Amino acid sequence: MTPLDLFRRAVTPADRWLMGVSAVTILVFAMRTVTTPGKSAIVSRDNRPVLRLALDTDAKHEVAGRLGPVVVQVEGGRVRLLEHRSPRMIGTRAGWIQGAGRAIACVPCGIVIRVEGENPTPSGEGGGFDAISE
Repeated sequence: MTPLDLFRRAVTPADRWLMGVSAVTILVFAMRTVTTPGKSAIVSRDNRPVLRLALDTDAKHEVAGRLGPVVVQVEGGRVRLLEHRSPRMIGTRAGWIQGAGRAIACVPCGIVIRVEGENPTPSGEGGGFDAISE
């Protein structure tokens, strides 16, 4: 008896149906979480764009935040926020972002960095932010 015959004898039609539904669910979830690479990042202060960064050029840029200068670093097609005087350093702990539609915010500094591309990453209803923290 081959392993395939053993599998067929051990698995009922209901089991096969459940495996098929599970496989389709995993595939749909995987397709929703795929991010398209971003082409540029917009740095905003108090909801006003102050800087547009190309993600294909590695560089560090300084932006005036409410609490003092904030450094934004671009490297390897991704971007991160390096804040200096924020109380909890939440924007810095967010790490690197690179997919279109992703964003980092430092609320005390008033700085938001959003990656732009052709197809933004879906993140819930309307494709907006999933959380904001101070």
